[in-house]
Amino acid sequence: MDWIKKNAEKFTLLLVALALLAVSVLLILKVRTFLATFEGLKAPVIENNKVPDLDLSPLGDARTAIQKPGAWTGHPGSLFVSRRYIFRDPDLVDPFENSPGKPPVQLHPPVPNEWFIKYNLDITDPDILSEDTDGDGFSNLDEFLAGTDPLDKNSHPAYTTKLKLARFIKVPFRLIYNARPDADSYQINTVDINQPSQILKIGDPIVGTKFKLIKFEDKKMTDSNDIEHDISELTIQNTDTGAQVVLVYNKQVDSPDSYAVFKYLWNNTQITVKKDQEFVLKPETDVKYKLIDISDQEAVIQTKTGQKITIPHFEEEKH
Repeated sequence: MDWIKKNAEKFTLLLVALALLAVSVLLILKVRTFLATFEGLKAPVIENNKVPDLDLSPLGDARTAIQKPGAWTGHPGSLFVSRRYIFRDPDLVDPFENSPGKPPVQLHPPVPNEWFIKYNLDITDPDILSEDTDGDGFSNLDEFLAGTDPLDKNSHPAYTTKLKLARFIKVPFRLIYNARPDADSYQINTVDINQPSQILKIGDPIVGTKFKLIKFEDKKMTDSNDIEHDISELTIQNTDTGAQVVLVYNKQVDSPDSYAVFKYLWNNTQITVKKDQEFVLKPETDVKYKLIDISDQEAVIQTKTGQKITIPHFEEEKH
């Protein structure tokens, strides 16, 4: 270290000399590498006139894309028009909202919004459920509940769905089964006039009427107080019409001359039908129904095939 301090100039000169030597060595190596590269460029060029095949698949893909352009599938709106929102004060309701934990708001319950969209019905119309879009006599709500097409008048619910019981006109039957004197005899009395009781057997005619006894069924019922009641049934038949009436022990029944007054909502008319009578519903006049039972709450009608249909009592809409 003392020598370096005493000979600083010589030491500096030595360092410069070493640096120049290193640079010289580096330049020599670079020159040699350049010469080797240059020698490679002097090599003769091998001619190749063969043109490689082009990959034309991108052109085919582009042609297909042009022939089948992509459809806008972002939402039920369009590229420049937003999907529809419904204003229900004070909020905007998205009828298509179906995110987890946030079900869509039903604008016309019980019908889901998707049903209106499926059939291109105006979901913004406040009266859309009561409207008859295809003019077949059934409202859009009727069509939804029946699973029919609201745009096709040939697709509609059964006409019996428009039939409601408006009133039950009771006509008491004038005969009553009062007693059973012995195992083979039955006591028949009249309700409306005072005349002697008739003791009859199965097959006997009932004097003064067109009925005869045809069948007996012994029945008992135990009520909630464990008391047994006789509810035996005596069946009588009209010898002219064949119509049957079941007389229950000691109970007045309704006459076959009772009537049901129906309200037919399909064309807003009233239909009065006698019990056990056949009738039709317009416009399906080739289908016949028979009224087989009536009560204050409902009526039961039957088709030719034996299908029984319960007709509920008509309830006026409350406003």
